[in-house]
Amino acid sequence: MFNLLPKDDKFYDELEQLADRVVSTAKQLEGIVSSFPSFDGQLYNIEQDRIAARKIFGESLLRLDQAFITPLDREDILGLINEMYGVVDRSSELSQRFRLYRLKDLHPTLTGQAKNLSTIASVLNGIIHGLRKQKKLKDFKPDLDAVSDAMELVKRDRETFLGDLFQGNPDPLEVIKKKELHDLLEEAIERCEDATETLARVLLKNG
Repeated sequence: MFNLLPKDDKFYDELEQLADRVVSTAKQLEGIVSSFPSFDGQLYNIEQDRIAARKIFGESLLRLDQAFITPLDREDILGLINEMYGVVDRSSELSQRFRLYRLKDLHPTLTGQAKNLSTIASVLNGIIHGLRKQKKLKDFKPDLDAVSDAMELVKRDRETFLGDLFQGNPDPLEVIKKKELHDLLEEAIERCEDATETLARVLLKNG
């Protein structure tokens, strides 16, 4: 049970701060896609999220190394901070591609994928903020169902994108650039989903 575990608010604080950065980054990516090709403000904000997330990640690793007892299993904390930082890092890398590649347009499915990331990030954030409140897995069933639905959309959008990518006689360089954008975004989505799966196991083990 959660109430039998030692309380270390700093661990919870850092998990919540990382989750907040994940949500912020996902929203900024949505803004980039919707306002493309104008996105300077969002690029700066995402970079600030990455810098802050990196700092939190490093502090959490150090705390995990030094702590004798942790409020959650060490491997779960390590998995959560690693996956959440990964979401922000991959999203930051993606955002810089928008600046470097100077694309004229984006494939429409990128909009859907950015929304899918935001949906999963929001669920992740809600569960993270419920940890210290000792909530149970059943409390988040609708949210976890929303993640499953979003991942079905991710799969559908991926198939649509790949089906369209090689139609006609596309410029090979444009194909490479657009595919890398989608690959980076999907990696961010997968890492966000992995974090929610870790949280589901945490809730199941400690509920």
